[in-house]
Amino acid sequence: MNVHVETEAARERVQRRTLAVVMAGQVLGGAGLAAGITVGALLAQEMLGSASLTGLPIAMFTFGSALAAYLVGRISQRAGRRVGLAAGFAAGAAGAAGVVVAAALGSVALLFASFLVYGAGTATNLQARYAGTDLAIPERRATAVSLALFSTTLGAVAGPNLVEPLGVLAGRLGLPALAGPFLLAAVAYAAAGTVLVVLLRPDPLILARELGAVPEEEAVRGVAAGCGRPRTSALRSWWSRRSG
Repeated sequence: MNVHVETEAARERVQRRTLAVVMAGQVLGGAGLAAGITVGALLAQEMLGSASLTGLPIAMFTFGSALAAYLVGRISQRAGRRVGLAAGFAAGAAGAAGVVVAAALGSVALLFASFLVYGAGTATNLQARYAGTDLAIPERRATAVSLALFSTTLGAVAGPNLVEPLGVLAGRLGLPALAGPFLLAAVAYAAAGTVLVVLLRPDPLILARELGAVPEEEAVRGVAAGCGRPRTSALRSWWSRRSG
């Protein structure tokens, strides 16, 4: 078989696997976002005893999301998608857990600080979908983003529908009912980060850079000569180990 065809076939297989992992992470991330933000303002109103400052949690959430978008992007550029996205989802999970603790303690200051960190989950979930495009050929990138977006919708629809049972669970744990959805958000974001850091291998951004680091003709000639560039042979050998 032509070496170029073999390489492209291996790349396509890795891309399909990568997209499946990204979609799984998007379902979890969507649930984490929708479950928490649905009742955030209501929780703030309950804790403050007034509706005058209920917009502050959303403002903190939005600011935290913007800051995290920059930080996650920087980390991903330096260390790859796996590290950047895992860090972002871990921050989102920590923020959601902080909201639960703030509700239990009745601490408004901790609530606002936690919403700031919780915003990292949204920014990370938005950036995660682009991991599905790193190895996609240009004609299929839009399709990859669409599939990831659809997966997010599944989680976003499921999250709000669990508000009531999560409130019951929170009550049984001695927590305010409105803190319940943030329990799900913490678990969902932590699970999304775990899925990506464990299964997003090889890192799509790093591999895409390696594959594009030299002209395709040079890479193909090197492999054909038995001394292929690591960036091309690594892709094929990695998939061979997975298949073997």
